[in-house]
Amino acid sequence: MIFFYKTIITLLFIVVLPFLPFIYFFSKKRRATLGFRFALKADFKPKQGGKKRIWVHALSVGEVISVLPLVKGLKEQYPDLDIVFTASTKTGFDMAEQLFLKNRGLKNAGLENASLKNEGLVNQLGYFPFDLGFCVNKISSQIDPDAVVLVETDLWPNFLYEMKKRKTAVVLINARLSERSLKGYLIFKKFSSMFFSSLTEIMAQTQLDKKRFQSLEIDERKISVAGNIKFDQIHENMDEQTVKAMKDNFGIQKETKVLIAGSTHEGEEKILCKVYEKIKKKFPEFLMIIAPRDPKRCSVILSYFLSQDVNAEFISTMEKSNRRYGVVLVDRMGELSRLYAICDVAFIGGSMVRQGGHNPLEPAAFSKPVLFGADMSDFLLISNMLMESGGARRVESEIQLEKEIETILENNQIRQYMGSRNFEIFSKNSGALQRTIENMKRLNIL
Repeated sequence: MIFFYKTIITLLFIVVLPFLPFIYFFSKKRRATLGFRFALKADFKPKQGGKKRIWVHALSVGEVISVLPLVKGLKEQYPDLDIVFTASTKTGFDMAEQLFLKNRGLKNAGLENASLKNEGLVNQLGYFPFDLGFCVNKISSQIDPDAVVLVETDLWPNFLYEMKKRKTAVVLINARLSERSLKGYLIFKKFSSMFFSSLTEIMAQTQLDKKRFQSLEIDERKISVAGNIKFDQIHENMDEQTVKAMKDNFGIQKETKVLIAGSTHEGEEKILCKVYEKIKKKFPEFLMIIAPRDPKRCSVILSYFLSQDVNAEFISTMEKSNRRYGVVLVDRMGELSRLYAICDVAFIGGSMVRQGGHNPLEPAAFSKPVLFGADMSDFLLISNMLMESGGARRVESEIQLEKEIETILENNQIRQYMGSRNFEIFSKNSGALQRTIENMKRLNIL
């Protein structure tokens, strides 16, 4: 089966090869990652004798953020542990750079030496290889891990086969398996079973996820339920003075009502623009802060809002001006989670378009009411828990979104009740982090 896969993936690479120069020159994102993912620029330092090296990998931004508690927990409990962290996308890499390195927010010149940085929570940071034999072999040889930790997804046959040859333990943590993905795996059940069985252990988020993995005929002893480490995310405790300073930066007064729309995708900003114009009539001091999932889209979004005669500005330039704006666009990464501290209500993006939604626990950690659209499939359990507790509400349309925002903004009791219910869910469901670490100890990974 692996020979068949290697043949197919090599043929696909040969077909794509003539187009790579065009991709390189016309796609800024791909240009930043291609050299590293093809292992042409990869230059990881060799591990030091006597130190265990763990390779932690996360696909993109969401997975990088979710694994922060684990990386921090490992460094706190095992200070000498050598952690190499990789991401597959440039946005994921940029987020990891901000979260895990001491020189937060600084960019490398061309990223050529990105894998050599050795400050902060991880010892080295780089890109995950494409699933081609020579790419996987070179980067795997350079890193030479004692164990690999994969976060939620991004599993590749060549990579798993290489780790199996090296007799390197590979664990999948915070694992989830949606009904849609399960149906796809069941079509190729034999291959799927072999594929997942090459993992040392699967640490599922829920019992339902465990049952779905078991339906692929994976050895039950390889599947455990550790919970969702998103509930153990780092929650920044901000005192009243810090929150007040943040509000002052935005010109927020006592009568100002604030909506934060986090991790929005294309199509949602137009909906939010219409909603803003209607709510502004009822709440003249209404402020809407939008943090697009991809901050590079901010210029396009700003142009749209200005074309609709909406007073909007970037957060980066707003801070240099004394003017007050109705809409602020967050054009920098790493800002969103702490901004939820100043809002009255939060909207979770990626949910009114088919993107699976994003993490609603960030505003819940600050005791904020939460709204999201119909598609929260990537955070199904968490979103359902928040709704059942009374802290979150699902909206199916622009009209519903407007109505729910107005209801929450005009009723302080509703805001407080929803916020307290969300914080209760956030607080009660922690513990997955320690269970994950204990499982890793049981497997002799740590």
